[in-house]
Amino acid sequence: MSDSVPATGSVIDHQPGNGVDEEDAASDRSTRAKAPGPGFGFRAWWLALVPVVVVLVGAWIYRWVDEDAFINFRIIDNLVAGHGLVYNLGERVEADSDPLWLFSLTGLHGILPFMSLEWLSVVLGLICTGVGFLAGGRGVQRLIGSRDEDTVFPLGMLMVAVVAGVWEFATSGLEMSMVFLWLGLCFLLLVRAEGSRRRGAPAAVVMGLGVLIRPELALESVVFVAALLVVVTAPGWSEAHRRLSRGAGVVAAALALPVAFELFRMGYYALVVPNTGLAKAGGSSWWSQGVTYLWNLLAPYALWLPLLLAVPLVLLRARQWWGRGDRIGVMVMATPIAAGLVDVFYVVRVGGDYMHARLLLPGLFSICLPVAVSLRQARTVLAVPLVGIVVWCVVSAGWLRFVPPKTTSLSPQAVFISNERNSWITATGNAHPITAGDYRHALSGQAGALLVRLAHRVPTGKQRVLVIVDPFAPISSSGTEAGRSPLPFTLAVNVPAIGVIGYLAGPDVYLFDSFSLANPIGSHTVVVRHARPGHEKEIGPAWMVARFGIPGPEVPTRVAASSGNSGSATDLSRTSVDAARAALGCAPLSSYLHAITAPLTASQALANISNAIGFTTMHFGANPNRAVTQLCGPSSRGTR
Repeated sequence: MSDSVPATGSVIDHQPGNGVDEEDAASDRSTRAKAPGPGFGFRAWWLALVPVVVVLVGAWIYRWVDEDAFINFRIIDNLVAGHGLVYNLGERVEADSDPLWLFSLTGLHGILPFMSLEWLSVVLGLICTGVGFLAGGRGVQRLIGSRDEDTVFPLGMLMVAVVAGVWEFATSGLEMSMVFLWLGLCFLLLVRAEGSRRRGAPAAVVMGLGVLIRPELALESVVFVAALLVVVTAPGWSEAHRRLSRGAGVVAAALALPVAFELFRMGYYALVVPNTGLAKAGGSSWWSQGVTYLWNLLAPYALWLPLLLAVPLVLLRARQWWGRGDRIGVMVMATPIAAGLVDVFYVVRVGGDYMHARLLLPGLFSICLPVAVSLRQARTVLAVPLVGIVVWCVVSAGWLRFVPPKTTSLSPQAVFISNERNSWITATGNAHPITAGDYRHALSGQAGALLVRLAHRVPTGKQRVLVIVDPFAPISSSGTEAGRSPLPFTLAVNVPAIGVIGYLAGPDVYLFDSFSLANPIGSHTVVVRHARPGHEKEIGPAWMVARFGIPGPEVPTRVAASSGNSGSATDLSRTSVDAARAALGCAPLSSYLHAITAPLTASQALANISNAIGFTTMHFGANPNRAVTQLCGPSSRGTR
């Protein structure tokens, strides 16, 4: 920008006593907003589209739908069928952790019923990813182009767009594409609010949505909303005397939807956090595994190289702006970096995930958002890091990939970081496993189809319980026993994965989730030892037999003989089943199970809200013999 045009956001421009009153400031802002200015023409749009094209091409080449996405698909089917937001019929458990993504898919499914949920998630993922990268690119172009630089290229968006791990989760059927959309919009709206000095509330509404997309995004929401508060209370806004009310309006707008959904969650699910958050021990720490997970993203793509090369591009610009008094501009540019670092810190603290790159992608996207290069910078010594980043982008897009080591153990509790897309390509024999039909060739698909057949064989009005001891052995109908429960299922079965199996098995089959994502009992157990991240709360079938089996009969010899050691969490002896049955009858566990299975009347919803904190903080051992003592008291041991 020429010397005759003041820098947007500069404190000097709007300080009292500098000869610029509010009317002049407003007129100046209006003139700059209407002027075509550098960075806002066709050339800027064309440059912002480059990362969009790159990421969409990569996402399409890598198109697939992850097995976990079928958890949402089953919930959506139940919702559309009138059963509510449930995974298992008659039991209100929040098995998803991305309500906004789930609601978006449900709405589009209602508009486009002729499209399968699987392909709908792929298309929506591509749209969200493309718009998110475009919004992020335009945000940094507006921020820099409205100040003192001409043509701006969103180099940071290109750095993210060439990472194969990003391509994998753009169409995975999971919520990551919506994360890209949300982050890009948050940054763009923050830049627009800072530049126009108006419309803070709409930006706050969007920034507050993070927790509805992924729980940990609440951290990034806080950073963005805090930055917006600084912007709306800075000098230069009309009606300067209303700073307090503007700030309060921003906070109220940011909290409105999250608070409304939280009240719904407490009344409907009787918990303060998603059941998945409890199952994955979201409040725990596992620093060593978290560092391993972080390096697992940085190393395969040599991401440390472009991130280091980008530092001078950001720091020199920040130093220049700070030197001329543009504190707000520096703060806006630093906001996504701070938000991304906070998110990465949390992910590392909890130990990351078992899926390569997934939970670190929001942090990577945020950190790279303000990285950009102008035509003027490209003619200086900064051309050196620019060339280095461009060369890395070409190499990364063409050759750098994550190849996981071969696992030496089939145990579901083995600690490893997998390339889920490659794993399911191998399991299904399909280069692009997307639909449930594509997954029928995998073991989980075959198991789901078999469970449907077993459920259809159960006589009308009867219930059966199928105990699976070895998750890698073929399912046999000979293991079913008579069951009894007020829940409307035909067959109950314990399984270590609930995605494709649950979607294919259908609503008549109750899936007792061994790793607790959809299990209202297992999610409240304590982690005894670290295992595969996100799958550390393993609960044995004794709890299922105790809850759904008919009291009295002995545990079948063929099952008990192959069960876990006596006293372990997976023990299925008569002693363990009796202990689990006793624990299920003691408060607060019995009260919680009643809260999520009783008819949802107004009084029940209010009771759930009042008890939600207590139910959320309830914890006990996965071993039934230990749990009965914790829930029922020491005297319970001698009365069983």
